[in-house]
Amino acid sequence: MSSISNATPEDWYVITTLALPHLLYAYIWFNSSTWLKTFGKKSVQRFETAAWLLKVLQFSSVIYWYSVKKPEGVILGSISPFAAGISLVLLAAGQALNIGIYRAIGHAGVYYGFKLGHKVPWVEGFPFNVVSHPQYVGSVLSVWAAAILVWAQGPAGLGLLVAYWTGLYVITAIQESCF
Repeated sequence: MSSISNATPEDWYVITTLALPHLLYAYIWFNSSTWLKTFGKKSVQRFETAAWLLKVLQFSSVIYWYSVKKPEGVILGSISPFAAGISLVLLAAGQALNIGIYRAIGHAGVYYGFKLGHKVPWVEGFPFNVVSHPQYVGSVLSVWAAAILVWAQGPAGLGLLVAYWTGLYVITAIQESCF
């Protein structure tokens, strides 16, 4: 992913699959009545299932992209203790935020239940008292944790990929804050 003009089919594949969950979030955010009419009382469950399937596709596409760009893979012994430590801290913080949001507002809260006919509690404590959009911040911290872990031996374009993925979360957070 050195530039759009030099993008390979693998680049386009990962670009597309990284965007898919965010397109789903936008669709449901702006068309919740259609989603609710289609899936009824199972709207949140269907959203969660679709989101998880798209996450599996996302991570699979990143692994595929990485393996094509860097067929020799990651040499675990070459990861510096500093990078491993920073990655561990970012991953722990990110996952604490992600787990915290599920505990605070439940699955219905995470998957737009308030737009899909569920009562979702208003929470001002953890993780909402730490950052705005804790789920997205947690996800971004986790993505950066993985990138930092392999940064020194990552393929060309890793930085662009991580920046793009971060940008998708920023756009989704803005969408939820402004509309």
